[in-house]
Amino acid sequence: MEEEVEFAYNEPLRIAFLHPDLGIGGAEQLIINFAIALKKEGHTVRIYTPHHDHSHCFKETVDGSLDVHVHGSLFPATIFGKFTAFCAMVRMTLCALWVILYSGHWDVIVVD
Repeated sequence: MEEEVEFAYNEPLRIAFLHPDLGIGGAEQLIINFAIALKKEGHTVRIYTPHHDHSHCFKETVDGSLDVHVHGSLFPATIFGKFTAFCAMVRMTLCALWVILYSGHWDVIVVD
């Protein structure tokens, strides 16, 4: 027999999202929809990313609907036009380290 498990919480959660490039795409739309839904439920939500181009992004990330912070952008996105995946990994690692060391306590961290 399966038991039903209910998850109940009494106070809002602090939730951080880490996403490699907050542009326009399906993964970004999913992160934004998820963050907005959690925020509407009363949770504290913040998105951290190494890249956020204000001219090529969803409006919720620039109009104040969501709290977006950019960290890890000091490392280049490519090296001589190559090593894109490696650079993205290093940039996300730098962003994650910043979140762990300097952003305070989070109840949940969602890493994309």
